[in-house]
Amino acid sequence: MNKERNHLMKCIMIDTMGLRVENVPNLKLPKSFARVSDTAEVVDNYGWAKGNLKSESGKHMSMRVRTLSASSQLLVEGSNSMQYLDQNIVSSGDAVMTAFSMLDAVRRQYAMHLDSVFRPREFMQGHGIEVTRIDLAAMLALEAGLRSGAVLNALAFACLRAGLVTSIFPNETLYLDQHSQLESLKAYDKAAEMQQSRRELELPQSQNAADLMELAGKTLRFEGVFRLKQLKRLFGNVPVTPSMLSPETLAEMFLKLLGKYELHGGLRRLLSSADLWRIRPPYRFTVALWQSGNDVRSIFSGHDGLLRSHHRVIRRDYGINILAPSPATINQHVELGDVLRIENFIPVPPAIRADSELFYQRDVAAEFKAYCQATGSRGISSVYVDPYESTNDMRSLFSAG
Repeated sequence: MNKERNHLMKCIMIDTMGLRVENVPNLKLPKSFARVSDTAEVVDNYGWAKGNLKSESGKHMSMRVRTLSASSQLLVEGSNSMQYLDQNIVSSGDAVMTAFSMLDAVRRQYAMHLDSVFRPREFMQGHGIEVTRIDLAAMLALEAGLRSGAVLNALAFACLRAGLVTSIFPNETLYLDQHSQLESLKAYDKAAEMQQSRRELELPQSQNAADLMELAGKTLRFEGVFRLKQLKRLFGNVPVTPSMLSPETLAEMFLKLLGKYELHGGLRRLLSSADLWRIRPPYRFTVALWQSGNDVRSIFSGHDGLLRSHHRVIRRDYGINILAPSPATINQHVELGDVLRIENFIPVPPAIRADSELFYQRDVAAEFKAYCQATGSRGISSVYVDPYESTNDMRSLFSAG
């Protein structure tokens, strides 16, 4: 277990975070990114405001921002990598840096009036912020000859056999427990998602950027979504701060979520007669033909509307994409367990991680020191302490969850 966790520590990325900050009074979102009534005007006497924060380039809406005046709360949720780089193919797994950067993005577009000069220092050390949601991502390397669509279908088959709540969407995203209020898992083809997205991805013209796109095409992306109720369960019903989410803790969370779903079988293994009988007619016959290697497009030739109907219903209700490769097309038997081994998850390559145009990171310790100098802070309070230093104290709570 420790070996697997240590490996995942190098691979975990933070895709999305939700944050709540108390005691941020008199913060009114400007109408450049907020509408707080039925008109486009910001009113003086309102109880809440919400809007979308523009990315640094101004090309995308990367984060949702909301304020609650009654409790002086600031709520922020979104992708830090999208905010600063307009893409989230890869991202940092540093929760403290990510949370601080998200709040700093709000400050860049609208001044945050905090009640103390010490608050920004707390944010830089991962304190004074409650994490209300965190989505963890990891890239699974696929063996040569395996296609993402075939692996996703094999996962859907395994989920069907296990009786798991499964759904699959047009951008080839497979969800497990999608509507759970606690946690869920999804797997998808990141390259296919980017191709189908209306938002044009603009990457620099460089070898690292080309390598990044190639990486997206050769991996399957897994994301674990941990919502507020589950975070409280994991940490003994106390507010979870970024400083409690060390890389080790995040890897442990992701590992336990993967272990929750016991997915077995082979990528070439076909649905049994019992599995097929779970599929209602007339879709049962379509799936049987498809999984045997027949081209359903040819079978439905001249009946495109009927094909679209079968495709939509079978994917929605059973998590099977009959337009993707059938398991019968895989040349040799491959065990699903061999594909989903923890060691097959890969970290961001060093060259890409070192490229500031592709991978966002910042030196929070240096910023902390500069802030202390600018505000005249001296003594022990101006020393930056590793924010994850006390994380081990929380592991007993996490283990008990």
